[in-house]
Amino acid sequence: MKEAALTILARFVAEDALTPDRATTAVLRDGVIDTLGCMIVGARTDVAQRCHSAVTHMGGEGPSRVVGSFERFSRPHAAFLNAVAGHALDFDDWEVPGNTHATVVLLPALLAVADPHTRGEDVARAYLAGFEVIARLGEALNFVHYDAGWHSTATLGAIGAAAGCARLMGLNAPKTERAMSLACSSAAGYTCQFGSNAKPVQAGFAARAGVEAACLAQAGLSAQPHVLDHPRGLAALMGGLNADRLEKALDKVGTSYALSEHGLVLKPWPSCGYTHRLMTCALAMRDHFHAGEIARVILHMPDFHAAVLPFDRPKARSEALFSAPFVVAMGLLHGGLTLADLDRETWTHPEISNLIERCDLRPFQPKRPDLNYSPDDPDRLEVVLHSGERHEERCVYPTGAPQVPMSQGDVMAKFKASLGPMSEANTRRAVWLGKLPNWPSAPSITDLFFEEGFVQ
Repeated sequence: MKEAALTILARFVAEDALTPDRATTAVLRDGVIDTLGCMIVGARTDVAQRCHSAVTHMGGEGPSRVVGSFERFSRPHAAFLNAVAGHALDFDDWEVPGNTHATVVLLPALLAVADPHTRGEDVARAYLAGFEVIARLGEALNFVHYDAGWHSTATLGAIGAAAGCARLMGLNAPKTERAMSLACSSAAGYTCQFGSNAKPVQAGFAARAGVEAACLAQAGLSAQPHVLDHPRGLAALMGGLNADRLEKALDKVGTSYALSEHGLVLKPWPSCGYTHRLMTCALAMRDHFHAGEIARVILHMPDFHAAVLPFDRPKARSEALFSAPFVVAMGLLHGGLTLADLDRETWTHPEISNLIERCDLRPFQPKRPDLNYSPDDPDRLEVVLHSGERHEERCVYPTGAPQVPMSQGDVMAKFKASLGPMSEANTRRAVWLGKLPNWPSAPSITDLFFEEGFVQ
């Protein structure tokens, strides 16, 4: 009988040296900084504050810190609250094979189980382990899993968070296997929840599940190693089990790192990543005509991308994040999309809402449905002017993808914007900001991320 998939993954998570090269470390470093910024600004959102109130009433006191509060919570609740905050604005990174927002599940879970003696390099290794699990499972299951309606951030993310926590907690391979198996029993979330508070809450559930599963495994609970690849296990029930694809993905484990292979997609704009290719197109053509000349706009994207962007005419902020016409209108008329634009509810502004009405979204069946971004299936944006003149742009890889990466300067500029107005002296803030890019070398990750006061 073949080894169970979780057994193979657990051995890697517990025993691999986890020593990425400099380029991979830079991707990991920037992804964590970017998500920390998303947690800071997201902690001010209504959904994060309501979750904070709910957890407080549940009696969630404990040892762990959360962004936006001086209170301390239990480890699972801290992971939940930080993940909700980080995903509240859909401004955090994502990875291609699993179609997950990996860092917003991994980082909150790892910070929840960290203590003042946890070094930055320990968190970096645990993140790398958790990402490996998420991305390799993504290679094995997607896009059947995601297209079936499963929110992979909440499903694959829970298993990866358990793996990362197990590594950071020093669990051996058998206990790591049990942690991931227990996480499989909590892994759930649905794409039909997109456009509501449930989407960031599902990310919170995944981070919480990862922490809980690792703690339960540490305490000695048992779980079946074959729950992932059993005929009635997670893979089979959540979109079909393809044994060949799973074996191919698992063959990579321990030979290369998924983060080195796939990287992260960072977001320059606060909206669903599937809107960003069209935004890139809009920015490339907007200087070729005036807004008043636009008669209509035609949006072309793969059907499985369009399926998670159902809000052609958004009526609320949560819907605007998943509205391709809104994002395109902002790109063509305003040259981008910012958090301030969302605060101003710009989808209600006459010039934006009028252009939204002239947008026609046309999904197409991709030639390569197995690839998230394929050169054979670019997004296309057509703008037809009243004169009859047409302008067209195509985009395969949006700004922020590994093929067109944001610079570290861009990442830090985005992070600084998340802090908002500061009452502390600028010199103290500058010193703290100067330390952040070196977080993988920090002697205490919690001291660096929480003790300066800038995240409260």
